[in-house]
Amino acid sequence: MDSYVLALHLAVFAAALLQAATGIGFGIIAGPIILIVMNSGSAIQVSILLNLLIALILAPSLFGRADKVLLVRLLWGTLAGMPLGIFIFTQIGIDLLKLLAGVAVAFMALIIMGVLKFSRAGAAPSGGRVPDLLVGVVSGAMCSSLAMPGPVVAARMMALEAPKETVRATILVMFGFSYLAAFAAQALMVGISSDGLTLSASLAPATLVGVLVGRYCGAWISERGFRWILSIVLTATAVGLLWSAA
Repeated sequence: MDSYVLALHLAVFAAALLQAATGIGFGIIAGPIILIVMNSGSAIQVSILLNLLIALILAPSLFGRADKVLLVRLLWGTLAGMPLGIFIFTQIGIDLLKLLAGVAVAFMALIIMGVLKFSRAGAAPSGGRVPDLLVGVVSGAMCSSLAMPGPVVAARMMALEAPKETVRATILVMFGFSYLAAFAAQALMVGISSDGLTLSASLAPATLVGVLVGRYCGAWISERGFRWILSIVLTATAVGLLWSAA
């Protein structure tokens, strides 16, 4: 168990660094190891709390760069998707949940890599209202069930050709709201594990150090590099989810 705990702290540091630099990545790096160590659904609550910590640190300084129109649409969709995610979390088997999430993330990865393309003719700068709301619903459901709301939003924004700073800022500001709502939903409908709170507190220092390093790394990533990093993270997320569900 000691080796797992050490690996968990290192993974949380790396995940927080990537999350701070790009806006996503915590779930694919730290999520599986948290699940191995805890071997229970409480691992989702730990991921929610640590992601919320990251968002609360970064969101205030990034709010001015976020796409406000898209952000509002995503948040409305997120609120609608949260109950669905809790239902999935409590009623559907974890393997089926991973399978469905893996397919959704793989679809979004193909969009970012340009394998799948959609016409933007007539689209508003922030995208279409209905597609944005639907992305928010999926994001909210994945947040409250898997603590992974970021991939679908990142893919949507990259499909809209948003600049990397706008993508990063919008996602991290959204996280401040969505993870808070996810934690409240878990507390009201499932209950918060004392083990989850204890582990979250012990991992907070590694998370904070990762955030501090990631803030400075983000400025050095080019637009092309940002797209490649997101493509790799989304592909790894999809493969990991589908593999573990098999």
